[in-house]
Amino acid sequence: MTKLLVRVVLPLVAGGALLTGCTTTQGGTASPAQSPSAGSSQAPESSASGGGGTQSITDPCSLLETSDLKSYGTFDPPENGKIGTARSCTYQKQIASASDKSMVIGANVRDDASIDQVRDTGRGVTDKDVNGRKAKESPDGAAPGCTLALAVGDASRVDVEVTAVGSSDEACQIAETVAKAAVEPRLPKG
Repeated sequence: MTKLLVRVVLPLVAGGALLTGCTTTQGGTASPAQSPSAGSSQAPESSASGGGGTQSITDPCSLLETSDLKSYGTFDPPENGKIGTARSCTYQKQIASASDKSMVIGANVRDDASIDQVRDTGRGVTDKDVNGRKAKESPDGAAPGCTLALAVGDASRVDVEVTAVGSSDEACQIAETVAKAAVEPRLPKG
């Protein structure tokens, strides 16, 4: 019964926690993102205008790979999707036994939301620096989770989200480690 609870209910709770971070809507006409060319694993180029931005990130899964997460366990293949207006890539940790800890790690590309728009979900929003890049951290006050938003230009950001762990403090530590080692080095500079 416990195993069933972990496998069925926990992913639903984690998904709900990820959805609570969405607060903005953007009008306009939707158009499909361009697919990256096969074998392209280089970091996206930055905008020549100096403003940067996330528009050059065509696949959020290019920011985070399964191999980046191996120190936390074995993860299912990534799932591309949308969380509100954000383009997302999430990885769910595989649970082999009832004693295994669950975890969901994701990267959410927000083309039209700056780090100043990070929501306080109950435990405040803290300024951070990740490899010299401005960031904001928002630990979840209701469920164990954390969002670490990395500035990409003046008006966009990439959120590293960790949910379904033991505590929000643990989630923030993991988010910062993953952001420093994997996500931030792959972001456009500028």
